[in-house]
Amino acid sequence: MPDQVGRRPSNPSFLALIGVVWIACGIIALVKLSAGWKVIPGIVFIGFGVFFLRGALVAMARHDRS
Repeated sequence: MPDQVGRRPSNPSFLALIGVVWIACGIIALVKLSAGWKVIPGIVFIGFGVFFLRGALVAMARHDRS
């Protein structure tokens, strides 16, 4: 298998931490905001968190391969 060209993947634990923080912010937004549109930022924040957790899993798989 050829070496990876370009930037190395980010640290998986850092990406997982960022993902958990985004999900926590989404839950807090759903619970604490009083506006009728509170669902929108809550879902967006949780979506960002899932995106970062997916990135952490991919980075972990790449680190294990090399």
